[in-house]
Amino acid sequence: MKKLTILFFATIFSAGLFAQNLSGKLSGTVTSDGQPLVGANVVLQGTSSGAATGEDGTYYIFDVQPGIYTVQVNYIGYQTQIVSNVRVTIGLTTLQDFELAVAAVEGETVEVTAEKPLIEVTATNVQRTMDSEAVENYAVRNVTSMVASQAGVVSMHDGLHVRGSRSEEIGYTLEGASMAGAGGKVVSNAIPEALEAIAVQTGGFDASVGRATAGIVQQSLKTGGSQFSASVLLENMTGDTKAEPWTNTGDQDMTFTVQGPVGDKIRYFGAFRRTSTNNYKNQSRWFTPFTIAGGNPIADKIGGLTTSHDYVVLTDTDSYTFTDGPNHDGVYDPTADEGDMIRGGNNTYAFDNESTDMSFNGTLQYDLNPLVLRLAGTFTTDTYQSAGLPIQSMFNSRRHETTTRNHLLNLKATYFLSTNTYVRTNFRMMGRFYETYDKSFKEKGKVTTADGRVSDFKLGENSELKDWLSWGDRDAVAQVDSNWANHFGTPGADSFAGSYRFVEPSNYNVNGFRFQRDGARRGGYSKGRDGYFGFDAEFVTQMGEHELKVGGDYMRYNYQRYSYTGINSLNSKIGLDSTLYDAVVNQTQRAYTEVTEARLSSFIGYDPLGNDWDANPSKATSDNYKYDKPRNPWNFSMYVNDKFEAGDLIVNAGVRYEAINQANLDLKDFDNPPLDRNYEIVDPFNAQYGFKDMPTQTYLLPRLGLGFPISDQSSFRLNYGKYVQMAPMGQLYRSRASGWSSWGLLPTRETKFEIGYGTLIGDVASIDLTVFTRNPEDQVSRDVYQPLGENRYGARDMTVYTNTDFSNVTGVEIDFKSSRVNNFQLFANYVFQDVRGLNSYPTLGTIGWGKSTMINATRYDQRHQASAVLDFRTSRTGNVVTDNLGANLVASFNSGHPYTLSDGSMGQRDAGEGALLSDNDPRNRAPVEAINSSTTPSFFNLDLNVEKTFAVPGVANVKVYATITNLLNTQHIINVYNRTGDAYDDGFLNDPDLSSLIIEGRGPEYVEMYRKINLANRNHWLNDHSFDLFGIPREFKTGIQVSF
Repeated sequence: MKKLTILFFATIFSAGLFAQNLSGKLSGTVTSDGQPLVGANVVLQGTSSGAATGEDGTYYIFDVQPGIYTVQVNYIGYQTQIVSNVRVTIGLTTLQDFELAVAAVEGETVEVTAEKPLIEVTATNVQRTMDSEAVENYAVRNVTSMVASQAGVVSMHDGLHVRGSRSEEIGYTLEGASMAGAGGKVVSNAIPEALEAIAVQTGGFDASVGRATAGIVQQSLKTGGSQFSASVLLENMTGDTKAEPWTNTGDQDMTFTVQGPVGDKIRYFGAFRRTSTNNYKNQSRWFTPFTIAGGNPIADKIGGLTTSHDYVVLTDTDSYTFTDGPNHDGVYDPTADEGDMIRGGNNTYAFDNESTDMSFNGTLQYDLNPLVLRLAGTFTTDTYQSAGLPIQSMFNSRRHETTTRNHLLNLKATYFLSTNTYVRTNFRMMGRFYETYDKSFKEKGKVTTADGRVSDFKLGENSELKDWLSWGDRDAVAQVDSNWANHFGTPGADSFAGSYRFVEPSNYNVNGFRFQRDGARRGGYSKGRDGYFGFDAEFVTQMGEHELKVGGDYMRYNYQRYSYTGINSLNSKIGLDSTLYDAVVNQTQRAYTEVTEARLSSFIGYDPLGNDWDANPSKATSDNYKYDKPRNPWNFSMYVNDKFEAGDLIVNAGVRYEAINQANLDLKDFDNPPLDRNYEIVDPFNAQYGFKDMPTQTYLLPRLGLGFPISDQSSFRLNYGKYVQMAPMGQLYRSRASGWSSWGLLPTRETKFEIGYGTLIGDVASIDLTVFTRNPEDQVSRDVYQPLGENRYGARDMTVYTNTDFSNVTGVEIDFKSSRVNNFQLFANYVFQDVRGLNSYPTLGTIGWGKSTMINATRYDQRHQASAVLDFRTSRTGNVVTDNLGANLVASFNSGHPYTLSDGSMGQRDAGEGALLSDNDPRNRAPVEAINSSTTPSFFNLDLNVEKTFAVPGVANVKVYATITNLLNTQHIINVYNRTGDAYDDGFLNDPDLSSLIIEGRGPEYVEMYRKINLANRNHWLNDHSFDLFGIPREFKTGIQVSF
């Protein structure tokens, strides 16, 4: 009865998201002279885990946390055998056999050190694992870089891609709980010093794993040891952060860990990390300071025609702006003309994209044998400011800031019914909140203008529309920075005139190039929440050679988004009618009407003014109110999986049932959508023409893995499976006031198959060959929806998300690894893949056009990839110079990615942008070759870490190290201009048909600006794409770690 009670509460109070097995299993035989020993005790030292051998001498130890263990075997009359360095890997069976000899004397003990296996003979899929030792030795302390070094993983500006996948098709878990946000991408990674292991599954996975199609990145945290220990790590980027902020970003890192026991049943581990940087944006990192017109003043133009008596001075050391006094001589000389006045804020390029991040990772394990409780959690807060582009924003000292908070908790309970059977349950939850706001108003707090308008910005849900409007109110801005307020109004006119109170600073226009005035508002207000809670239960038993798993899990998400971009628009109306401001303060129906009809905000889970959706009960009866509710999709699954291990045959077979409700909508009448000509949803739940709930989608997903250990030195494997995952929430839902639409979207499906062969090379290395294919279906893309010409609400053609994309991927992976020989160890891989599909990204090139209908190479099809990690270590030999030396060199190569050579006109570009061709707007471009048939230049990079550890006997180990990324300081070309296929020339100035009239009208000064601002520093490209043409330059960091 007592056991049943404990089991009941363990099941009820524990829950989870993924029913993934983030633990491993230890198995083997205990024999003497080839005969099985029945009833031998096998124990993991320092834990309560253990097992007794059966009639055939076989033992199984389940649910072992990943890590390195010492295993002890006892049998009466025989020597006790202790094997250290036994590694248990996520989701795999570690084989460890014992051969015991008869003891000559009682209590005789034999100690053995296990070798790390070079080939996983029990695996039926591709799984590559980095244990804590590999993580610690890796050249770069960055989890994303570690994952990107694995075979089949491609890193691009939008994230990681696994075997030709989209970035949102990868699952990320920590302790089995999803770390993916609403967009399907990882929210945060674990602290490197907290990681016990990282497992990257690029192939298939068994039926217990769901909610991902392409691959899984599994991270497992450390468990506290049997003795107290702690460490402190300090890392700093070297160099002058002020002289060249584009090269030296001033990165700093402080990491603390602590671990140990509480009594003999509780183990704890905790890690705290604080990182900061002066520039988190990896754009414009290759930057060339410039001087224009010899440093002489250049007149600002209004519309390119009329002078405003403002001038810009651009030099490579001290740029500034000034207003010319009454003599209008175009020279800044306040002695000769008292009316001359400096107008700029910054006097250098805007690289102060500062960020501060604080993270905590921890585990607490309570061993109540036969019940084991494990609590794991992470908490992260990140605050970062945006300075905009370094050239456009160089005179603007005003900054926008974003704060994010993430937390993840996982409680696992494992109850052993016997040594071969256990029940495991989990409760897991993740939450994320972000908020973007004007940094200076947040720091100022309460602001009261002369006419009594009060702005009192608060972080979180209490912030109000009236507070955000003050960001565009000259009188409120003046209390934060009087210089900013001086720029309100029309350039060249009296900016203090009452009618200019809400006329925000316009850009300087210098030969068609735009520069923000000091105090120009950097953006609007936005916030959002998303997360989940879930639970699972799993029953696992070993019946002879069969490991049977039966389980189920449930997951419920939450999604809320709000953004307000109409500060200038609403302020302009308030300037003409002050009673509208009273309506905003009191949040009357008039304020709601003004905001929604003009589509000034976007809202899901909030009302149009940014309040929580359920904050105003009086609106609860309206259909619009019901449409605005938070979205709560859910997923339920059940599975059964049988892993049969019989020496020369492994069969891992299972089936998974998935029920997915995406909480999205579909049209009742496809020809008459409930949207008006302004794309606003006007009658969402009309009985005949409104929306209807999408039904729950159900799937039956077979999984099969076969392994044939040909010998103890080689194995053959085969894996097949079907997979499904929810579409990204940002594409599932749209605000009532959004210009984009989404209805009827289905989850993304995938079928994949792989065959692999692995073998040892002598006793020091192994090589693994895998041939794979993937076939994703129902991928999301954009298309143009065309309603009836005469429809009920007057809807027009609009862009919508649809399930019209699919991909075909084939490839070969070769993976090599060696054991450590003469202090050296090598890991290397090569991948060939062919990735083809209808489209690369859901948003690529669909403005005004329909979906792609031709199968082409995708943008992330890096046809050839290779990486290698060479590690060098020495141990203690008594030589002070050569003891405990280490070096880790990471080499990576790829053959570039596809792009399309194109031509086209300037379209709606202005002179400062030239005729740049946009990826997201095909209206003024046309391909001159087959889509994505050209390739960017190949890429080769080296990262290096060198270190030395000094031992202070009985006190601590002190490690000093230096890390160099991009060792050769290569200017890696990542992207190119579509017109030329060149990263240094966009083709505009050299094409008279495009540029001759502009050059003729603006003169050689324009050409000089175009070359130095756009071609040398890519200002127009960055403004259009938000990512750079080049990679990052060399970075040098030094650090010290003290371990107690």
